[in-house]
Amino acid sequence: MNTEQEDKIELQQVETAVLARTGSLPLKPDAAVELRSRLDNLPVAAALKVYWRLSVLCMLAAFSASCDGFQGHFNGSIVANKGFIRQFSGGGTKLDPTWVSVWGGTATAATFFSQVLIAYVNDYAGRRIALWCTFVLLTASTLAESFVTNNVGWLFAKILSGVGVGAMQGTLPMYLAELAPTQLRGLFTQAYTFWYVIGQLLSSVPLQWYSDHEPYNFRSPIRIQFAVIGILLLVYLFLPESPRWLIQTKRHDRAKKTLAWLHKGVPGYQVDEQVAIMENTVVEERKQNAVIGGLGLGIFRGTNGWRLFIASWPKICQQFVGLSVFNTYATYFFDTAGFADPFLITVILACAQLMSMIITMFLVDVWGRRPMTVYGYLVTVLADFGMGATGFRNVSKSPALGGLLVFFACLATFSTTSASAIGYAYLAEIPKQDLRAKSAGWGLAISNLFSTMFSYCVPLMIAGSAGWGVKTGLFFGCTGLVVVTVAWFILPEVTRRTPAEIDEMFEKKVNPRKFKRYITEAQSHTGGQDEP
Repeated sequence: MNTEQEDKIELQQVETAVLARTGSLPLKPDAAVELRSRLDNLPVAAALKVYWRLSVLCMLAAFSASCDGFQGHFNGSIVANKGFIRQFSGGGTKLDPTWVSVWGGTATAATFFSQVLIAYVNDYAGRRIALWCTFVLLTASTLAESFVTNNVGWLFAKILSGVGVGAMQGTLPMYLAELAPTQLRGLFTQAYTFWYVIGQLLSSVPLQWYSDHEPYNFRSPIRIQFAVIGILLLVYLFLPESPRWLIQTKRHDRAKKTLAWLHKGVPGYQVDEQVAIMENTVVEERKQNAVIGGLGLGIFRGTNGWRLFIASWPKICQQFVGLSVFNTYATYFFDTAGFADPFLITVILACAQLMSMIITMFLVDVWGRRPMTVYGYLVTVLADFGMGATGFRNVSKSPALGGLLVFFACLATFSTTSASAIGYAYLAEIPKQDLRAKSAGWGLAISNLFSTMFSYCVPLMIAGSAGWGVKTGLFFGCTGLVVVTVAWFILPEVTRRTPAEIDEMFEKKVNPRKFKRYITEAQSHTGGQDEP
């Protein structure tokens, strides 16, 4: 049986299923296929008002990212705690940089494998089961961190943490994008990073307090995570399965019940219409996948491979603009630079991140993904060069120069937090529905290959064999300039676009820089997009 015959059979099967449930057929390919609802044209402010129930649920789900943020910041900050140093250096006053590199690099490597494997859980068991997997893993890692006493034990805890974080990153942003209305996808995928930053603060503030009052107590800050995990348990009990995944796996009755519950009281919302739109989108995408090469290695071929590359690029950029320096190893970086209180600097940086995310959450669906990503990373590159330039003098002996270094670090943190957060939106929006889980997993995993490399290298750059210290910023300024230039040419604008519209523009090979003003067929049938 050839591909064309298979496509016809699948289309007939979907039409029969829709007819049985709704009493009407989806529109034929040669007619005006229903791929966009008129509710998708609502301005952002109006959408927030009518979708208030769904908005609350998305924010509660996004709270999960606080565990990710806690772990991400904690891994790099705890290595400057006096009690941790005494415990894991055999009673000494300085950690072995090799072990610091091994802990960070291995955790990132574990994240890589987890991001790839969780995609299969997402595809075959559902988003909700995948989220429960992250819950179990993060609980286990917190227990391990609370009791291990040697370097190998801490390595085991970091492996558990890396696997849990990878599962979270590979599931939650995609889940939020699938739940959120078209014009609010940016807001709620950014909510992931907002709570991630809150998690970093939950790590920074206790570490700072214990550094001042109980400098040799490093177990108590770890156990704060149990409070977050307890809240997650309550939230996860009420989270529904993704309606798009239910449609994708032909669980239509559950999808209809879930959509009806999520959108209860939304004026003009028609469950049957939304189910038909989702089904039509899935059918069209599967026809395209059949031509390219199916759902296996098909994510790397043709248009799918191009979409994977684009979706991955913003997260890859974050590695090459120096995220490991002013985020993961910020405490280590400022401790090596000679600052007396490196924990205080990380609290300041976490506040800069929080400010960045509050602004980004409410502007990403107004200003758009492309400018906030490209220009955000460009600002980071300039800040990298500024940080590196301060390294030609002894920062610890010049308060003014030290203040300038902190300023550039805050600027880099502010801009990278925004641009990197939008990377989750690209990963959730650019791939096709059937390929979304695998594409998001592989996209994050590719990014984490570079993160793994820098997790091993950055401690050695800062204080190891390279010994660059603050001048490490110059290296990331150069690499960052390259990746930002590529981003300018390849990143499209997909703000307030439906999945079907994004599919159409990629299939018609529209120049990515021209996505914003391109009028799609689905858009013309519903009267276009209203201004935000």
